[in-house]
Amino acid sequence: MVRQNLNSTAVQKKLEAELQARDEFFSAIAHELRNPLNALHLTVAGLLRAHGGAMPLSSEQVVARLTRASTQVSRLAKLVDEMLDVSRISAGRLILQLDDFDASTVLAEVVERAKDPANASLISLSRPPSLLIRCDRTRFAQIASNLLSNAIVYGLQRPIEVRLDSDPSTIRLEVVDHGIGIAEADQERIFERFVKLAKDDANVRFGIGLWITRAVVRALKGDIHVASQPDRGSTFVVKLPKLDPAGTPVPSE
Repeated sequence: MVRQNLNSTAVQKKLEAELQARDEFFSAIAHELRNPLNALHLTVAGLLRAHGGAMPLSSEQVVARLTRASTQVSRLAKLVDEMLDVSRISAGRLILQLDDFDASTVLAEVVERAKDPANASLISLSRPPSLLIRCDRTRFAQIASNLLSNAIVYGLQRPIEVRLDSDPSTIRLEVVDHGIGIAEADQERIFERFVKLAKDDANVRFGIGLWITRAVVRALKGDIHVASQPDRGSTFVVKLPKLDPAGTPVPSE
């Protein structure tokens, strides 16, 4: 009876902790949604005022403001996509669309979109000229984008290396940063849902992106792991099996 009570108490505490983490996560998401919404509202309102004012904006000023608005729309779209993925993965409804494509080209596009024009040399890319694979093109790009975004956020503006290679049966994607790093005790927790490692640090966000990334990698029958040391940076490695036309992993030679 005592053991049963202890088990019940442990389950109750775990459930309460999960509910609190979920509530904190949705509160953080609401806050992150509000920021780009406010910025978008201010940009559009400013354009409308300028259009009807005595001092119309130049073409360059209009383009600059529209570019800022487009950036905020992209942020909103990414947040909404993440929320939808949380729902799909939690319900076991993550659907893959397998296709044949050049992973090297797709990765180059992801890296190019992530580059900051003010410091375009921050990210280096090593890849074969062409790497034809069968995979979900959108999800492959999502994996690369999530890992690269993570490296940019926590990389302390230091160089980031992105590498892509393969062997007869495996595709390997590697993203390396030289930023804040991750303590060994936290290297598994970062892939959990609704986890924020430094709750008092406003610059450390909930790691839902890594949870989604691991779920997608596993759905693709792959593996993801991280090697890291505090203040020495992190290396995220994704291994995906090469698939035949039927979607079955190609056996190792």
